[in-house]
Amino acid sequence: MKPYSKLTILLLAVFLVFGASCTAKEKKVQAAAEEPVDEEAIRIASIAVSQLPDDMQGNILDNMESFKADLAAVMAEESRFFIIADKSHLLTADYNPGELVSLDGKGIKVNKKGMKLEKVTFEALKKMLDDSAKEGLSLMVSSAYRDYKYQVGLYNYYISKYGKEKTDTFSAPPGASQHQLGTVVDFNDVENTFAGTREEKWLTENAWKYGFSLSFPKGYEDVTGYDWESWHFRYVTRSGAEFQKKYFNNIQHYMLLFLDSYRN
Repeated sequence: MKPYSKLTILLLAVFLVFGASCTAKEKKVQAAAEEPVDEEAIRIASIAVSQLPDDMQGNILDNMESFKADLAAVMAEESRFFIIADKSHLLTADYNPGELVSLDGKGIKVNKKGMKLEKVTFEALKKMLDDSAKEGLSLMVSSAYRDYKYQVGLYNYYISKYGKEKTDTFSAPPGASQHQLGTVVDFNDVENTFAGTREEKWLTENAWKYGFSLSFPKGYEDVTGYDWESWHFRYVTRSGAEFQKKYFNNIQHYMLLFLDSYRN
C-alpha cells in the first residue's frame, strides 16, 4: 500500500478536528432546541417585565410558536452574553468576563493601547471591522473592557466635575457598567456627532449580523437609565440580535429584561 503523503495526513487531521468541532456545536444547538421551552414561563415573564410595552407583550403572545423556536436558539447561547448590568443589576467587583484578548497588533484601529475584549466578542468585532473597511469605512475602537476598579475612578471623576445627578445620566456607577462584561465597544469620538456619519449608518444597518446591538438608543432614556449613546454597541450574539429585532422593537434592554425574568 502506498504511504500517505505528509500533506494528505495534515489535511485529514484538519478535516477530523474541524468535523468534530462542528459536530459538537451542532449537537449543542440541537440539544438546546430540544430543551422544552416553557410557554407559561414566557407568558409570566412577558407580563412580569413591567417596562415591556403592551404591543411587545402582544407580539410575543400572538406569535408564540415562532417565539418559542427563536427563544430556544437564544437559550442555546452562553448566558453570560445576556447578563444585565445596570443600576438595578450590579456586577460584583470580581466578576469574571472570561478570556480577554488584547486589541493591540490585531489590525484594529484604536485610539489608545492596552484595550481588551472578551474572546468571542473580539472575533465578532474583527470580522465586522474587516467587512466595514472593505466598504471604505473607518471605525475606531475608543473604549472596550473596563474593570470594576477603573469604573470607580471614572465615576468619581465625573461626579467631581459634573455632580452626581448629571453624572448618573451618562456614566454607570461601579458594577453597573456594561463595559465590565468585556462585550462592549465604544466607537470613534464617543460623542453623538457620530450619529449620521457613514460609519454609524452602516453599524445601524449591519451590526446585528455580527451579533452587536446599540445599548442606549435615542428616546429610551427612561428605559435604559442613560442618555442616548450612538457609539455604544454590545455583543449579544447573532441569535440574540435577531431575537431583539424581531420581538423587542430592536431595544436591547427590553430583551435583556425579558431573558432575565424568563431565566429567573
